[in-house]
Amino acid sequence: MAKSPGVLIVDQDPDARYQTEQLVRQAAFEVAGQASLGTEAVSVAIEIEPDIILCGLKEPLARVLKTIESLAHSVSSAPIIVYSTSSDLETVRKAMLAGARDFLQSPFKPDELKRSLMAALESEERRRLQEAGRGGMGAQGSIITVYGAKGGTGKTTLAANVAVAMARRTDQTTVLVDADDTFGDAAASLALTPERSITEGIRELSSEDGNDLKEFLTHHESGLAVLSAPINPFEWRGVSSERVQQLLHRLARQFDVVLVDTGSTLGDVSQGALEAASLVLWVTTPDYSSVRDSLHALQAIRNWQVPDDRIRVILNVASPEVEVRPNTIEEVLGRPIFWTIPYDRQLRGSTQLGQALIDAHPRSPAATNITDLALALNGASPEPRSDGLLRRLLGRANARPLSRQRLEVEEEAPK
Repeated sequence: MAKSPGVLIVDQDPDARYQTEQLVRQAAFEVAGQASLGTEAVSVAIEIEPDIILCGLKEPLARVLKTIESLAHSVSSAPIIVYSTSSDLETVRKAMLAGARDFLQSPFKPDELKRSLMAALESEERRRLQEAGRGGMGAQGSIITVYGAKGGTGKTTLAANVAVAMARRTDQTTVLVDADDTFGDAAASLALTPERSITEGIRELSSEDGNDLKEFLTHHESGLAVLSAPINPFEWRGVSSERVQQLLHRLARQFDVVLVDTGSTLGDVSQGALEAASLVLWVTTPDYSSVRDSLHALQAIRNWQVPDDRIRVILNVASPEVEVRPNTIEEVLGRPIFWTIPYDRQLRGSTQLGQALIDAHPRSPAATNITDLALALNGASPEPRSDGLLRRLLGRANARPLSRQRLEVEEEAPK
């Protein structure tokens, strides 16, 4: 007799876990384990490798959503179903953006639960078959693309620091890919002087197993591998989005994490980097033109193969002067802010000196925040330090309220 799929129940309420366990058994599924929120849930999930995860959606909502995000990244093969007594559409939407596959309104019956569990498992199986059909051989690492619709959002600085943090603080092999088709400077931000570039690698890419890419990499003292952009941006001419994707998938068979920095344009190179991504970190600053450009860029890529649930908004507070409130940014872009990088005057200075902030000033506000982000992307669930306070401060009188209509139709103010 075939073994029934194992279900992990995640809920901060022990009584709710017990009641859900009974329903799971009545639905003819096995209970693989139980856990509360946060790191406990992630640790248990990694240990028992469940086939599916049931997660209670209740206050404190922010902690539940972070737990779902961490579970979705650390045990991506296990679909997540959330359940709640509330049917608020905004709450459900946030859960889906965090990584949930389905929603059940409590109280639910065993047959309802069974239908949801079976549908999620069938969907996951179809996904696996589709990936196998694309010819992927061997284990694939994660491809995380960092994009900003406007220059000056700090995306390169963020990408470089997250990559170094991953190399230093996790056991994941990491490569930073500079796919900025204008003037990429990811290598310069880490004081590296590469001899080969990404465009050379793309043009010499063969149908072999990918070992031919190693000669194009430069290595940082942290252990991070870097595939740099060419000095001459004209070398990008003729590089298709398909070739970019081929290179990134090849690297994903050699590294656990492929972190991609991009240009702010929406050409073939950016399209390849965005469509290949398993997760997109969409960087904006809290100023009018940056939010407006993000809105227009999100609208422009609707026909690309970039699933909406892969995009996570990163708010980089690059200046002490804030024009647009965080809640307005969420309203305009139609998605929650996944992470907020606090203003830190040392961040730009370290980049100009060719140092990662997490190395130069590891205890500074932005350095500790970016390290937490790297850990969260790697499946850990660090407790937030000051994001909540920062968010409240940004929502006060120093930020001008801007409406969705203004951001959509108003011309950019002259500088």
